Parts: sequence; structure tokens; C-alpha cells
Amino acid sequence: MTEGVLLVDPLVEWDWADCIYFAVTILTGIGVLAIGWQIIGERNARHREFENMYVQRYWDISSRMPSRFVHGHVDYVPNNAERNALCDYLLLCEDELDLREQGFITDQTWHIWMSGIVFALRDPQLIKLAQGFPSERLDNFKALIEDPRIEFDPLKRTKLRRWWTGLS
Repeated sequence: MTEGVLLVDPLVEWDWADCIYFAVTILTGIGVLAIGWQIIGERNARHREFENMYVQRYWDISSRMPSRFVHGHVDYVPNNAERNALCDYLLLCEDELDLREQGFITDQTWHIWMSGIVFALRDPQLIKLAQGFPSERLDNFKALIEDPRIEFDPLKRTKLRRWWTGLS
């Protein structure tokens, strides 16, 4: 054993440089987390802006829709202008399905849009119009006609990846 050697515990005795280093390390960690949080928030805001364009498109189309369709009546015959509005609505639904599949629509918005699409599937006039489209059009919407599920989600991403990209 060596005598006269004083062993100092480095965790007990810090000098001012150790304290500054520790504080800078903690602040750097907080800064990195804040930047990550800001990036995710910015992505979410971009998604919302994009979604608002489609909401505006929906309101434009819905103002031209047959009131019987809007109120849930199924026994009506649309005139030409109403038929055009229904066709525009079908194309909007297909766009929404495609955009969700590609990861442009947030989870919250998707649940709202999907419930509206499933509700629209109850209308025989809309289904008749959809089936009249060429075979290469409205693929997703036609698939939903066969299996209308409110929990349907064309986006195949994990919850973590949806969170990271600002979708959830």
C-alpha cells in the first residue's frame, strides 16, 4: 500500500470547468430535443396546410351537390349539374385515398375524411356513377365499394414513422 497518497473521488469534487462542461452538455441535449420537436411540428403544419386545400375543394364541391345527397336521401335522380358535382366528389375521394396512401394526410384528418367517404358509400347514385368510370379510374374508391370499412387506411407505416413524419 502506498502511504501518503490521497485518493479523490472525481464525482464528489468538481471544479468549475467540470460544472461548465456538465451544464453545456445538458443545454446541448435540450437544444437538440427542441430542434427535433420543432422539425416535427413544422412537418405537421405543412400537412395541415396541404389538407386545407382539399377541405376548400370539398366545400366548393359540396355547394354544388344535390341537397338530397347531403341529407342522406337515397331516392333521387341527379340532374346534369348535380351529376357533375357527384363525379367531382368521387374524384376528390380518390385523391384523398391516394394522398393518404402516399403519406400526405395526417391521422386526425384521415379519420374525419374516411368516415365521410364510408357515409357516401351508402348512396346508390354515387356507387352507380363510380362503377360507370373507366376501369383504370377510381381504383381505391371501387375497392372500398366492395369492402366499406371505417377503419380502412391505405397508409402502411408504423406508428413511429407516422409520428416522425408529422402524421400522428
